[in-house]
Amino acid sequence: MNTFFTCLALLPYYLLGAFPTGRLVARLHGVDITAVGSGNVGATNVSRVVGKRAGIITLLCDIAKGAVAIGIAKLCSPDIWFAASVGVAVVAGHCFSIPTKLKGGKGVATALGVLLMLSPIAALIAIATFALVFSVSRIVSISSIVSALVVPTASLVSHSPDSIVMAQALLAAIVIYRHRENIVRLIEGREPQFAFKK
Repeated sequence: MNTFFTCLALLPYYLLGAFPTGRLVARLHGVDITAVGSGNVGATNVSRVVGKRAGIITLLCDIAKGAVAIGIAKLCSPDIWFAASVGVAVVAGHCFSIPTKLKGGKGVATALGVLLMLSPIAALIAIATFALVFSVSRIVSISSIVSALVVPTASLVSHSPDSIVMAQALLAAIVIYRHRENIVRLIEGREPQFAFKK
């Protein structure tokens, strides 16, 4: 019964994460983002297909979903485990969105929004890691994957609360799973470098 009520409490946050920001932004430009480029609804594909401005709007909105979810969770309960669970729920909603037939985005931006509110130092580590790897590779996917791996590792080494480390590990697992096709392309040397639509 407790599990049922916990899932019920997390459902609104999942639905918040499932809001298809990228799909709606692209649709305003007359584009079905699920049918072009990589088919992903995240900021990277929106930027490549629609343009820089649309990509930035999608990025900021996806970050906001994660940040707002944690902000509401903290207002509802002081329990850090609840906030951590909300973080996982909102990212899961973004990655496995009902409106996009459980496809969704890669979860990176929404996870960043979660980290900014749940663990700001981890968010800074994620941003710094992403920037460093991207400056060398110019590839979004490898930058995202490395960041996802570094954050929970750094938190574990620094003896962060178990709830934070576990949430970060689950977020990393989701992000890496959503990048499984990118990993194959990286291994085969076919993963493209990032470029905005010209």
